[in-house]
Amino acid sequence: MLVDFIRMLSGIQKTKLCESFDQSIQMEQLLPMELRREHEGMPDNLNSIIPYATLRMRNVAHLSNEECANAIASHLQSSEKFMHDPKLEQFRMETVRTIPQCLAVKQSVKSQLLAAVNQKTTKRSISCWKLFKYNVSLKFAKIWVTIQNFLSTIKLWYRTIKTIESRHGSGIATYFKFLRWLLFLNTISCILSVFFIVIPQSLDQAYVSNNITVLDFLTGSHVLNNVAHILQYLDLQGFLSHTIMYYGFYSNGTVDVSFGTKYSIPFSYFLTLLFCYIVTFVILSLKVISSYRKSYVETREKIHNLYSSKIFCGWDFSISSSKTAVLQSASIYKELEELLAETKQHIHFHWCTKFLLIIMQFAVTSIIICMIFGAGALVWMLLNHYNIEAPVTISVMIVPIVITTIIHIFPTIISYLALLERYNNKRRELYITIIRNYAVAATVIGTLFVFWLIHSISHCWQTHLGQEIYRLIILDFIASLVGAFLHLTRSILYKKYSTKVGKPEFNIAHSTLNLIYNQMLFWIGFYFSPLISIIIVIKLIFTFYVKRYELKRYYQRPSQPWRAAQTQTLFLALTFLSIMIILFTIGYVITNVKSNECGPFRNHLHTWDFIVDGMLSLKRDSPFWSVISELASPVTGAIILISMSIAVYCLRAKAEASKEISQICSNMLLLQSQDKQFLINSFGKCTKNKRAFIPNEINLVQKIGHTEQDHTNEEVLFFHQHNLPSTSFEER
Repeated sequence: MLVDFIRMLSGIQKTKLCESFDQSIQMEQLLPMELRREHEGMPDNLNSIIPYATLRMRNVAHLSNEECANAIASHLQSSEKFMHDPKLEQFRMETVRTIPQCLAVKQSVKSQLLAAVNQKTTKRSISCWKLFKYNVSLKFAKIWVTIQNFLSTIKLWYRTIKTIESRHGSGIATYFKFLRWLLFLNTISCILSVFFIVIPQSLDQAYVSNNITVLDFLTGSHVLNNVAHILQYLDLQGFLSHTIMYYGFYSNGTVDVSFGTKYSIPFSYFLTLLFCYIVTFVILSLKVISSYRKSYVETREKIHNLYSSKIFCGWDFSISSSKTAVLQSASIYKELEELLAETKQHIHFHWCTKFLLIIMQFAVTSIIICMIFGAGALVWMLLNHYNIEAPVTISVMIVPIVITTIIHIFPTIISYLALLERYNNKRRELYITIIRNYAVAATVIGTLFVFWLIHSISHCWQTHLGQEIYRLIILDFIASLVGAFLHLTRSILYKKYSTKVGKPEFNIAHSTLNLIYNQMLFWIGFYFSPLISIIIVIKLIFTFYVKRYELKRYYQRPSQPWRAAQTQTLFLALTFLSIMIILFTIGYVITNVKSNECGPFRNHLHTWDFIVDGMLSLKRDSPFWSVISELASPVTGAIILISMSIAVYCLRAKAEASKEISQICSNMLLLQSQDKQFLINSFGKCTKNKRAFIPNEINLVQKIGHTEQDHTNEEVLFFHQHNLPSTSFEER
C-alpha cells in the first residue's frame, strides 16, 4: 500500500514536470523563427530568462505586487540579448503578456523594461541633411493629404451619386460613377487636342472649298443667316466635311509663331494623338488592375461576419448633418437589402429542370448569335449600296439610322431573352447580358470600320469615316432623347392606368452598353476628327443629367436589388478590351493604309513613312531602321501578344494558387482554434478531476497513517507482552 502511494506521488510530480516542460516549449515558440536562427547566443529555452513563466514562484505569498514585479523585471534584465536587441521588442511584449501574474504586475514589469531599454539604447543625432529631408517629406505628405481631401470634397457630382446610391442601390450608382470617370478621361483628350491641334490649325490662313473661312466656321455666321441650314450645321448631310472638324482639312505645313519659330501641324497632330491614346491606355490599365485587385484579390469574395460589420461598423461617426445622416442610413439599409437578396438568389433545381434550362439557354444563345451576325450582315449590305462618289443626299443617313436602331433595340430583346434562361443568380444574368450587348456593338462598329478600310482607295476616306462616326454620335443622342420622351409618356400612362401600365426599371446593361458604344466611337473617330472630343464631352454631360432626371421621375426602384461588387471591374475590362482592339486597328491604319490623298500626312504614302522620315530621320539602310522594321513587323506583334497572354495566364494561375493557399491557411487556423478549444476543455476537466482527487488523497493518507499507527501499537503491545513477567500458576 505504501509503495503504491509513493509511485502515485512520483507520477503526479512527473506530470507536473511534463506540463512545465510543455509550457516552456510553448513560451519558446513565441520567439520568431528568424530571430531564433539569428540570435544563437540566446539560451535553448526560456527557463533561464523567465523561470516564473513555467513554475510557480516559491515563497511568493509574503511578497507584494511591487516586490514581485521588481523580482521579475530584474531577472529579465539580466539577459543582455533579451534587453538590448531592438528586434526582440515584440518578443519582450509577448513575454510580459504571458507572465502568470495579475495585470498590475504585468504593467509594472512592462514599464520597468521599457525604461531600462530606453536608458541603455544609444541615441544617434540626426544630421542636418536628413532632418531637412524628413521635414520636407512630411510637409509634402501633409500637402498631398490636404489636396486629396480637398479633391474628394469637390469631386464632380459626388453628392448626387451618393443620393442615387442610397435610393436606388450601388448597381445603378456604379453606372453613374463609370460615366463620370469616362468624362474625366475624355476631358483630358479634349483639352490636349483643342490646344495643340485645333487652335494652331485655325491660326493658319486656310480656306474651305466653298469660300467659307475658318473664322466664319468658328463664329457660325454663315449658318445662322438661314434657319434651313441648321440640319446642315449638324453635319447630317456632310456640310462640315471641308472644315476643321475632319481629318482632310488639316494641312501638312507649318504655322508661323513669334520670333521666327514654326509650328508643324503634322508633328503636333501625330504626337498629340499619340500622347492622348497612351495616357488613356495607361490610366485605363491602372484602373482595371486596381479594380480587379480590390474586387477579386483582396476580398476573395469571402468576407467573414459581413452582416455584423455592416451593422456595427458601417456608420460614419464624422457625420454632422442631418441630411447626410439620413443618406447614410438609407445607404446602409440598401446594402443590407442587396446582401439579403443576393443570398436568397441561390435556388437549387431538380435535375430534370436543370436539363430543360440548359436546353433553353443553348437555344437563347443560338438565337442571339444569329441576331448578332444578322446585324453585321445587314450593315455590310447597306454599306455596299452606299456610293461614295455620289453627291451627299438624305440616303447617307440610312446606315447611321439602322446602326442606332440596332444599338437601342437589340439590348431590350436580349434582356427579355435572358429572362427565359432563368438564371439563379441575378449578377450572372447581368454579366451575360452586358457581354452579349457588347458583342452587338463591337460587331456593328467593326463591320463599319472594316468596310472603310477595304474602300480606303477612295478619295479622302478618313473624312468619310469621321463623318459616319459623327452622325452615329449625334443620332445616338437623339435616340436617347426620344427614349426619355417615351419614358415620360409611360409615366403619364402609369399615373392614369397604374393597374395596366407599370413604371420602367433602370436597365443597367443597356445604359452601360450605350456608354461603351459611345466610347468606342470616340476612340475610333478621334484619329479622324480631333474636334469630336468636344462633342463626346458635351454628350456625356447631357447624358448624366438626362439619366438622373429619368431616374428621379420615371424609373422605379429595382425589384431585385443586387450588389455592384465586381460590376465596375467588368465595365472597365470591356472598355480596356475595346481600346486594345482600337489601338491595334489604328496601328494597322498608320503602317499599312495609304494616307497620301489628304490630311496632314499627304506628302507620304503611309503615316509610318512620315514617322520614319520626318520625325526619326532614319535612313532605309541603317541598322536602327532594320531593328525598327523587325519590331514593327506583324510577327513581333504576334509574339508580344502571345507573351502577354502567357504572362496574364501565369499571373492568373498564381492568383488562383494564392487563393487556394489562403483557403488552406484559413482552414488550418480554424482547426488550430478547434484544437485549442479542445485542449482548454480537457484542461478544465483535468482541473476538476484534480480538485476532486485532493480530498480523496488526504483521506487515503490519513487512513494509511492510522493503519500504520495501529500496526505499530500492536507491535509495541506484543513486545511488552513478551517482556512482562509470567503470571502462570503452573510456572510458579
